[in-house]
Amino acid sequence: MKRTPAPRTIPILTLLIAVSLLAVPALADGGAPSTIPHYFYGQIYNVDGSNAPAGSIIVASVAGNPFGMTTVTTAGQYGVNRTDGDAVKFAVWDPAMSPDDTIVFYIDGVRATESAIYESGGFTNLTLTASAALPKKQPGESTTRPVNATAGQPVTVDGGGASVNLTTKGDCQGETLVFTLFTQPPDDQAIPPGNDNIGRFAEITSSITNDNIQKVIVTLHYTDSDVAGIDENSIRVYWWSTANSTWVQLPGGVDTAANIAWGETDHFSTFALLGVTPQPAPTQRGGGGGSSGGVFITPTSNVTPTITGEETPTPVNATETSAATPAVTGGPTTATGAQATQAAGFLLLRRR
Repeated sequence: MKRTPAPRTIPILTLLIAVSLLAVPALADGGAPSTIPHYFYGQIYNVDGSNAPAGSIIVASVAGNPFGMTTVTTAGQYGVNRTDGDAVKFAVWDPAMSPDDTIVFYIDGVRATESAIYESGGFTNLTLTASAALPKKQPGESTTRPVNATAGQPVTVDGGGASVNLTTKGDCQGETLVFTLFTQPPDDQAIPPGNDNIGRFAEITSSITNDNIQKVIVTLHYTDSDVAGIDENSIRVYWWSTANSTWVQLPGGVDTAANIAWGETDHFSTFALLGVTPQPAPTQRGGGGGSSGGVFITPTSNVTPTITGEETPTPVNATETSAATPAVTGGPTTATGAQATQAAGFLLLRRR
């Protein structure tokens, strides 16, 4: 009698186990189930209690890492409730996040007084209030970056359109840098006469105090269209001095091939790229021709230009010469008529 082979149950069982494993949430490195976003929504205010304007950028940061970002669409409100269907929600999440991580919020680069603890799958109604006055102009970009530095060793932190090369006096771990970029002066700071705004401003703040900063080289980027009509070699980085209400140029330079300019300082502040617009030289009038075009620098009002090329008028009783002769002091002089008369009288008295 022909024997019937036994059913091949082992391969089928293996397949079923593999399929079942696909249905189990992936495990994180620590063996715990992977996390999911934590959603936030609620009211949002300026430091004076007024509504944060539409267009404000909110960044959720964990140890300096930007793990969530949203833009205010209705003044005074952000995010949406869980019952709002498919509306865009403010999700804070990254695979590197762990339960109980502290989430810090920034509004247009200004830290909020409120924070939150990360909860996988959480849905939280959280009012956000700026800890200082929001900038008058709305930024085009805002982000945060982590900083871990060893004392005396420079570290570069890239914030997109701006970056810093930072040297600290002491070790820094888990600190935060905040980059907020604008196309206009953030608080309507006036541009000094003789300079031109090329539309590149950056507010850079940090959890590192200024007394722990040894040196900062701030680099700002620009495009060719930003500097159209501007003397590119004149571009420099300036910082805003609140004490003097003026822009102060930093020692530094510009790389016109790379479209960057940099300046060195020892603190964070509001920075700007400013340049000078060349002015065409005035056209010379009259005969003799002369070149046209070119560039000239307008003298400042407190400098008196030296006039050259003018002749001193010849006295009426002097002999005309082919060219004006400058006056010479300390040398021989020619006696005038009055001086000659006095000399003659002196000789006559002596003969008597």
